[in-house]
Amino acid sequence: MDNDRTTWTVIRLLIISSMPVALLAARVIYTGEPTYVFLLWNLLLAWAPLVLAYLATRPGGRFRLASVLWLPAWLLFLPNAPYLITDIIHLRERQGAPVLYDAVLLFAFAMCGLALGFVSLRWVQAQVARWAGPWWSRLFVLVMLCLTGFGVYLGRFRRWNSWDVLADPVALLGDILARLLHPLHHWRAWGVTGLFAVLLIFMYWLFLVVAEEGEAGYHRSR
Repeated sequence: MDNDRTTWTVIRLLIISSMPVALLAARVIYTGEPTYVFLLWNLLLAWAPLVLAYLATRPGGRFRLASVLWLPAWLLFLPNAPYLITDIIHLRERQGAPVLYDAVLLFAFAMCGLALGFVSLRWVQAQVARWAGPWWSRLFVLVMLCLTGFGVYLGRFRRWNSWDVLADPVALLGDILARLLHPLHHWRAWGVTGLFAVLLIFMYWLFLVVAEEGEAGYHRSR
């Protein structure tokens, strides 16, 4: 990984993150109400996979044990990034601010979360490509996005957190196994998982197209 390029990417993501935070601050100042302040915590959690992806993809050779050890933690926290999309369920008419403003606010946080998650995934995908080749890296991405869809379901509908792997592993594992062993009894879980998996695959593909076109445009202009 190019350290200068990585630093510039993180700086841009910090600037991007400041935009929805500014919208939220303006709403709180204008209305005097702390509505949607919980989005700050969700945004902070969305930064976790980026930090963990950096730790897993630092330069140091073709294969590093430390990188492999960071990857499970990265996957555990990856659903926190697209989880911000689900905060749209909190959108409703409220006193003090137009609902359209709140829609833009929630959308801005969701897009920021996706950017953080996708950049982290792109870093890890590049590392997997170096280890195993480009085709395996593409398969890796598909599996990770499907697992992320399931993670979003667990977070939004079952109210599990990433750290519950350590805080309450038995109950979490039991909840997951119930859905794996009896899928027809929990069809909504797989419906939501599939819905988010398709959305994330589509959005990541779009993200790659935009990133590659931007890279190509930069080289054409030189």
